[in-house]
Amino acid sequence: MTSITPRRIALAATLVFALLPCHYLLSQADEPPHPPLLPLKPEDVAKWFSGAEENRWRLTTVDPTNQVDTLPPSIRAARNARWHNELQFYRDAEKKGGSISEANERLMSPERPLDPKEIWVVATFDHFLVIPIDPDFNLFYTEMSFKIDRVIHQPSTSSLVPDMLVDMEDAGGQIRKPNGEVETWRIGPHQYYPQPGHTYLMMIGYYGGDDNSRGNLYYFGERWDVSTGAAVPDSYAALACIIHEDFESGVWGGKIVRKRNAAA
Repeated sequence: MTSITPRRIALAATLVFALLPCHYLLSQADEPPHPPLLPLKPEDVAKWFSGAEENRWRLTTVDPTNQVDTLPPSIRAARNARWHNELQFYRDAEKKGGSISEANERLMSPERPLDPKEIWVVATFDHFLVIPIDPDFNLFYTEMSFKIDRVIHQPSTSSLVPDMLVDMEDAGGQIRKPNGEVETWRIGPHQYYPQPGHTYLMMIGYYGGDDNSRGNLYYFGERWDVSTGAAVPDSYAALACIIHEDFESGVWGGKIVRKRNAAA
């Protein structure tokens, strides 16, 4: 992948947000109605996915028996335990004829200074796994691994460094079960979603706790796709008219300020 300098991305981000008014950016956050997040049949996929969704890669069938999971068993067990109750809750709702929808990403406050506890990185979506947590592959989640290219800001309690992998997860996926059946579960079309091979400027959060209690997991905050050198908003939070300032000597530094246009 071509090297993208921090100054180039900073300049692109400034130009993008300077040229696009808030009401335009916010209007792009509207997505088509989602299908119920029940197991999808092939005809359902054709109905709900047009081909342009950024999370369409999640419709790749994964056979967990052919995956290589390099995570230490204790951490994998912690992640599985963290997911168990939530995934079982979804399945129980389905048995009663219901479906639990996904929550939208939170929008940031119109204007606030950088929270010293926030973590900002440039990272590339390296690979993903679909992880079953029961023998019949009835409960499963998708794990996305990002390789850090640059650490922009992190609190003293964080120790991220370039080339380190950080993992984020989402419920469901498309999996081949031991009986040969392929199930597509908990996947709805998304206009904004991380894509394998893409590089992102993003805020991530850490769930806290030690590796064995929380599974050493992170979650998404604001996110821009900078794969081409232009900072393209790639999350609802990033669409909330966010401007990055104080990029000095080609290095992100100082403060990060978020502002919302009063006309929005």
